[in-house]
Amino acid sequence: MASDVEDILAAVRSLPPQEQREVLRRLTESLAATSSPMDLAANDFWSMRSVDELAQEQQVAPVTDIRALALPDWPDDESADDLIAYIYGQRHADRKV
Repeated sequence: MASDVEDILAAVRSLPPQEQREVLRRLTESLAATSSPMDLAANDFWSMRSVDELAQEQQVAPVTDIRALALPDWPDDESADDLIAYIYGQRHADRKV
């Protein structure tokens, strides 16, 4: 049994990535009838949806006014350069850990 699984895995690994995903998708679909709701959610994960479909599903709209991205609690005395310097400093500190 284990050698059969290993043979199947070796065959799938020899396929291009897109075909590997197709194998996973079809296997997920074949198991969906006997699976739990959590397993069914995995089936949605493997479905290829466009950005437009995802945006509609998540009820998001494009940003039409750049001011909508502004943080309401941004301190007046801090510049974008201060924020960038802080982020770089944090990344540098995180690398040392």
